[in-house]
Amino acid sequence: MTTKSNKLQYGWTLIAHPTYQIFTNKNSYAIIDEDNDVMLRFTLQENEIEIHGANWNLNYKINLGFKTLKIINTPED
Repeated sequence: MTTKSNKLQYGWTLIAHPTYQIFTNKNSYAIIDEDNDVMLRFTLQENEIEIHGANWNLNYKINLGFKTLKIINTPED
């Protein structure tokens, strides 16, 4: 799977497929998929991430030590 690293606030990094779009408002983020559906909504602080909503089939990993959020899902063909 091809991925792209996107720098976020507070030293966090989002790793996801390059076709996914990221929208931000201060420390709040929304990730949009290839169908223009919201996959994930979250906010960041220095040492925490708060998930506000996610698609029912979204798979992701959070690594607090490296401050990374990785979306494992890939776009459907």
